[in-house]
Amino acid sequence: MKEEEIVPWDVKRILLGQTPAAFLLEILVRTVVVYLCLLVIVRLLGKRMSGQITILEMGVMLSLGAIVSVPVLAHNRGIVVGVLLLVAIMALHHGLSWWSMRSPKVEMLSQGRATVLARDGVMLLDELAGAALSREQLFAVLRGKGVEQLGQVRRVYLEGCGLFSVLRAPKPQPGLAVLRPVDHDLLEHDRSRIVCVTCGNTSEQASRGEACSRCGRREWTAAVIGRKKTDGGARKEQSQ
Repeated sequence: MKEEEIVPWDVKRILLGQTPAAFLLEILVRTVVVYLCLLVIVRLLGKRMSGQITILEMGVMLSLGAIVSVPVLAHNRGIVVGVLLLVAIMALHHGLSWWSMRSPKVEMLSQGRATVLARDGVMLLDELAGAALSREQLFAVLRGKGVEQLGQVRRVYLEGCGLFSVLRAPKPQPGLAVLRPVDHDLLEHDRSRIVCVTCGNTSEQASRGEACSRCGRREWTAAVIGRKKTDGGARKEQSQ
C-alpha cells in the first residue's frame, strides 16, 4: 500500500487490513482444518509433547507454531503445503529420536544431561550459576518437595528437560534451612554445629570465624536438625 492510499483512522483498514471481508469465513475454515491436522500430528509425536519437553521437543513445538500460521492467514498459500510441513517435522522428530536411542552423543546433544545442583547437603554454586539459578529458586523447589533443610538432601538434579529430581538422604544430617527466615522459629537448631549461609557446608562451632572450606565465605548460622515438635506431638510420644 502506497503512502497516499493510507487514510488515517480507516476502521475497515485497521480491523481487516486489505483482506476482503469474505476471506474471514475462509480463515475460519482454514483454522479448523489446520488445527485438526496439528492435533493429529502432536498426538503422533508422542505423549512427551504434552508434558515437560526436552530441547529437541521445544524446537519441534516452535517449528509447529511457525508452520501453522502461514496456511491459516496467507490467502495465497494452500493448506496442503502446511500439512506436508507438519508431516516433515514429525518425520524429523522421530528420526532424531531413533538416532538418539542408538548414539549417546546425539542423545546428549538433543536431550541434554542432568546437572547436579546439590550433593550431600551442600549446594554446588558453580553448577547453580551455570544453570542460571539462584539459591532462593533452589530453596523454592526443595520446599515444594517437603524439604526443610539441606541435610535432608543427598542429591538435587536439574534434568535435561528442566525438571528437578530430589534424592533424600537415608539419614538426615544437620544443615542449612531452606524455609523463609520468618519461619525459622518452626525449626530445631543444633547449637553445636554451624552451617555456611552461602553453600550449606557444615562445620564445628569453634571454627565460626574461619572461611568456609567450600566457598570461602565467612557468614555462618546455626545448623538445623528438623522441625520443632509441637506440644501435641510431644504428648503423643509420651503417651506411647
